[in-house]
Amino acid sequence: MTGYLEKLNRTVRRLRGDRTGVGAVEFALIAPVLIMLYMGSLEVSVAMSVNKKLARAASTVADLVTQDNNVDKEFLESMVNVVQSVMTPFPADGVEVKITGISIDGSGVGKAVWSWKEDKSTPYAKNSIQTLPTDLAIPNTFLVRTEVEFDHKLMLFVPDLPNLDARTLSMKKTYHLRQRIDDMVACEDC
Repeated sequence: MTGYLEKLNRTVRRLRGDRTGVGAVEFALIAPVLIMLYMGSLEVSVAMSVNKKLARAASTVADLVTQDNNVDKEFLESMVNVVQSVMTPFPADGVEVKITGISIDGSGVGKAVWSWKEDKSTPYAKNSIQTLPTDLAIPNTFLVRTEVEFDHKLMLFVPDLPNLDARTLSMKKTYHLRQRIDDMVACEDC
Protein backbone atom coordinates (compact mmCIF):
# COMPACT_ATOMS: atom_id res chain seq x y z
CA MET A 1 0.00 0.00 0.00
CA THR A 2 2.84 2.41 0.80
CA GLY A 3 4.35 1.83 -2.66
CA TYR A 4 1.07 2.85 -4.25
CA LEU A 5 0.87 6.04 -2.14
CA GLU A 6 4.48 6.92 -2.95
CA LYS A 7 3.79 6.56 -6.70
CA LEU A 8 0.68 8.73 -6.35
CA ASN A 9 2.62 11.34 -4.36
CA ARG A 10 5.41 11.46 -7.02
CA THR A 11 2.86 11.81 -9.79
CA VAL A 12 1.08 14.65 -8.02
CA ARG A 13 4.39 16.50 -7.44
CA ARG A 14 5.40 16.05 -11.06
CA LEU A 15 2.02 17.35 -12.35
CA ARG A 16 2.04 20.27 -9.92
CA GLY A 17 5.35 21.48 -11.27
CA ASP A 18 4.42 20.95 -14.95
CA ARG A 19 3.45 24.27 -16.63
CA THR A 20 3.20 23.15 -20.28
CA GLY A 21 -0.62 23.34 -20.60
CA VAL A 22 -1.22 26.63 -18.77
CA GLY A 23 -1.76 28.64 -21.96
CA ALA A 24 -4.35 26.21 -23.28
CA VAL A 25 -6.25 26.23 -19.98
CA GLU A 26 -6.23 30.06 -19.82
CA PHE A 27 -7.43 30.26 -23.43
CA ALA A 28 -10.24 27.78 -22.71
CA LEU A 29 -11.38 29.93 -19.78
CA ILE A 30 -11.12 33.33 -21.51
CA ALA A 31 -12.17 32.49 -25.11
CA PRO A 32 -15.94 32.16 -24.42
CA VAL A 33 -15.99 35.56 -22.71
CA LEU A 34 -14.10 37.21 -25.56
CA ILE A 35 -16.34 35.61 -28.18
CA MET A 36 -19.46 36.83 -26.34
CA LEU A 37 -18.01 40.36 -26.14
CA TYR A 38 -17.23 40.32 -29.85
CA MET A 39 -20.68 39.04 -30.82
CA GLY A 40 -22.34 41.48 -28.43
CA SER A 41 -20.53 44.45 -29.95
CA LEU A 42 -21.54 43.23 -33.42
CA GLU A 43 -25.19 43.01 -32.30
CA VAL A 44 -25.07 46.52 -30.81
CA SER A 45 -23.61 48.03 -33.98
CA VAL A 46 -26.18 46.30 -36.21
CA ALA A 47 -29.04 47.42 -33.92
CA MET A 48 -27.75 51.00 -34.04
CA SER A 49 -27.69 50.87 -37.84
CA VAL A 50 -31.25 49.55 -37.94
CA ASN A 51 -32.34 52.31 -35.56
CA LYS A 52 -30.77 54.96 -37.83
CA LYS A 53 -32.46 53.46 -40.88
CA LEU A 54 -35.80 53.50 -39.05
CA ALA A 55 -35.39 57.21 -38.21
CA ARG A 56 -34.47 57.93 -41.82
CA ALA A 57 -37.52 56.00 -43.04
CA ALA A 58 -39.86 57.98 -40.76
CA SER A 59 -38.42 61.31 -41.92
CA THR A 60 -38.54 60.29 -45.59
CA VAL A 61 -42.21 59.34 -45.39
CA ALA A 62 -43.09 62.59 -43.61
CA ASP A 63 -41.11 64.54 -46.21
CA LEU A 64 -42.91 62.86 -49.12
CA VAL A 65 -46.39 63.30 -47.62
CA THR A 66 -45.86 67.00 -46.85
CA GLN A 67 -44.82 67.82 -50.43
CA ASP A 68 -48.43 67.69 -51.62
CA ASN A 69 -51.65 69.30 -50.44
CA ASN A 70 -53.76 66.20 -51.20
CA VAL A 71 -53.03 62.52 -50.56
CA ASP A 72 -55.13 59.38 -50.81
CA LYS A 73 -54.98 55.84 -49.45
CA GLU A 74 -53.19 54.53 -52.53
CA PHE A 75 -50.41 57.09 -52.07
CA LEU A 76 -50.16 56.32 -48.34
CA GLU A 77 -49.98 52.58 -49.08
CA SER A 78 -46.96 53.22 -51.29
CA MET A 79 -45.18 54.65 -48.23
CA VAL A 80 -44.72 51.10 -46.90
CA ASN A 81 -42.56 50.39 -49.97
CA VAL A 82 -40.63 53.57 -49.27
CA VAL A 83 -39.95 52.42 -45.70
CA GLN A 84 -38.83 49.00 -46.91
CA SER A 85 -36.52 50.59 -49.49
CA VAL A 86 -34.94 52.89 -46.92
CA MET A 87 -34.46 49.96 -44.52
CA THR A 88 -32.39 48.06 -47.12
CA PRO A 89 -30.18 45.96 -46.60
CA PHE A 90 -31.98 45.03 -43.37
CA PRO A 91 -35.17 42.99 -43.68
CA ALA A 92 -38.22 45.16 -43.00
CA ASP A 93 -40.83 42.41 -42.71
CA GLY A 94 -43.44 43.35 -40.14
CA VAL A 95 -42.78 47.09 -40.25
CA GLU A 96 -45.73 49.16 -39.00
CA VAL A 97 -46.41 52.59 -40.48
CA LYS A 98 -48.90 55.17 -39.17
CA ILE A 99 -49.43 58.53 -40.85
CA THR A 100 -51.60 61.18 -39.24
CA GLY A 101 -52.68 64.66 -40.29
CA ILE A 102 -52.97 66.87 -37.20
CA SER A 103 -54.66 70.26 -37.10
CA ILE A 104 -53.65 72.52 -34.21
CA ASP A 105 -56.41 74.89 -33.11
CA GLY A 106 -56.05 78.44 -31.75
CA SER A 107 -55.39 77.18 -28.21
CA GLY A 108 -52.54 74.88 -29.31
CA VAL A 109 -54.48 71.61 -29.04
CA GLY A 110 -53.77 69.11 -31.82
CA LYS A 111 -56.60 67.00 -33.23
CA ALA A 112 -56.42 64.23 -35.81
CA VAL A 113 -57.95 65.29 -39.11
CA TRP A 114 -57.16 61.95 -40.75
CA SER A 115 -54.99 58.95 -40.00
CA TRP A 116 -53.88 55.82 -41.82
CA LYS A 117 -52.08 52.62 -40.86
CA GLU A 118 -50.43 50.04 -43.14
CA ASP A 119 -53.07 47.43 -42.27
CA LYS A 120 -55.63 49.81 -43.86
CA SER A 121 -57.14 50.75 -40.48
CA THR A 122 -57.58 54.13 -38.84
CA PRO A 123 -55.31 54.26 -35.79
CA TYR A 124 -56.71 57.55 -34.43
CA ALA A 125 -60.34 58.62 -34.51
CA LYS A 126 -61.17 61.83 -36.31
CA ASN A 127 -60.96 64.84 -33.96
CA SER A 128 -59.19 62.81 -31.27
CA ILE A 129 -56.73 64.89 -29.26
CA GLN A 130 -53.10 64.19 -30.17
CA THR A 131 -50.17 64.71 -27.83
CA LEU A 132 -47.51 66.88 -29.45
CA PRO A 133 -44.11 68.19 -28.40
CA THR A 134 -44.65 71.65 -26.86
CA ASP A 135 -42.43 73.46 -29.37
CA LEU A 136 -44.48 72.02 -32.26
CA ALA A 137 -47.92 72.90 -30.85
CA ILE A 138 -48.08 76.26 -32.61
CA PRO A 139 -51.69 77.56 -32.76
CA ASN A 140 -53.51 77.51 -36.10
CA THR A 141 -51.03 75.26 -37.91
CA PHE A 142 -50.99 71.75 -39.38
CA LEU A 143 -48.58 68.84 -38.89
CA VAL A 144 -48.06 65.46 -40.50
CA ARG A 145 -46.84 62.83 -38.06
CA THR A 146 -45.31 59.54 -39.18
CA GLU A 147 -44.74 56.69 -36.76
CA VAL A 148 -42.66 53.73 -37.87
CA GLU A 149 -42.34 50.67 -35.62
CA PHE A 150 -40.15 47.64 -36.16
CA ASP A 151 -39.12 44.59 -34.15
CA HIS A 152 -35.45 43.88 -34.82
CA LYS A 153 -34.50 40.24 -34.34
CA LEU A 154 -31.07 39.67 -32.83
CA MET A 155 -28.79 37.09 -34.41
CA LEU A 156 -27.47 35.66 -31.15
CA PHE A 157 -29.16 32.73 -29.53
CA VAL A 158 -30.01 33.86 -26.03
CA PRO A 159 -31.37 31.26 -23.64
CA ASP A 160 -35.05 31.58 -22.80
CA LEU A 161 -35.49 33.64 -19.69
CA PRO A 162 -38.89 33.89 -18.01
CA ASN A 163 -40.73 37.14 -18.77
CA LEU A 164 -37.92 38.42 -20.99
CA ASP A 165 -37.63 38.24 -24.75
CA ALA A 166 -34.00 39.25 -25.21
CA ARG A 167 -33.94 38.21 -28.87
CA THR A 168 -36.16 41.05 -30.11
CA LEU A 169 -35.65 44.80 -29.85
CA SER A 170 -38.80 46.87 -30.36
CA MET A 171 -37.95 50.13 -32.08
CA LYS A 172 -40.20 53.10 -32.81
CA LYS A 173 -39.49 56.42 -34.48
CA THR A 174 -41.88 59.36 -34.73
CA TYR A 175 -41.39 62.32 -37.02
CA HIS A 176 -43.39 65.55 -37.38
CA LEU A 177 -43.28 67.89 -40.38
CA ARG A 178 -45.31 70.89 -41.50
CA GLN A 179 -46.99 70.92 -44.90
CA ARG A 180 -45.13 72.69 -47.69
CA ILE A 181 -48.04 73.68 -49.90
CA ASP A 182 -51.37 75.25 -48.84
CA ASP A 183 -52.69 75.29 -45.25
CA MET A 184 -52.95 71.54 -44.73
CA VAL A 185 -52.49 68.11 -46.28
CA ALA A 186 -55.91 66.63 -46.98
CA CYS A 187 -56.83 62.98 -47.38
CA GLU A 188 -60.37 62.54 -48.72
CA ASP A 189 -60.62 58.75 -48.52
CA CYS A 190 -58.79 58.22 -45.20
